[in-house]
Amino acid sequence: MYFELSISIDRPPAEVFAFLRDKDKHPQEKGSPVLLLEKTAPGEAGVGTCYREVVQMLPFYRGEILSEITRFEAHEHLEEDFWGAGMRGHLAYQFVSEGQGTRLIQKQGLHYQGVLRVFNPLIRLVLGRRLRERLEAIKEYLERSV
Repeated sequence: MYFELSISIDRPPAEVFAFLRDKDKHPQEKGSPVLLLEKTAPGEAGVGTCYREVVQMLPFYRGEILSEITRFEAHEHLEEDFWGAGMRGHLAYQFVSEGQGTRLIQKQGLHYQGVLRVFNPLIRLVLGRRLRERLEAIKEYLERSV
């Protein structure tokens, strides 16, 4: 399963990058499937930084997802591999300067294992909507925080 989305944010790439780099320091938006998000070791984020998330993936399925930053190019690229809760995947953000703002491009690939593959069509529908809503929430938060 693969998703590619983008959104224009009226904030410079450095600010958008910092927000996503420090994802564990921000409160989750109301209705977020992320119930817990924590960095598993102290220090600044960079290649090798790991996170632990507890997510409500479907109304009847809660799981733990671990992730590790695999690419970290300040203000340009931020990527991570993730696994757990019956899936493996890769998440890539690209930050493109667009006038005074940023075009945030998100590419995400997911591979479900086991029983979750049966729910692939439902997961695709729900996750696609949630990814779009999340980008819009990031845009709203950053543009409001001027």
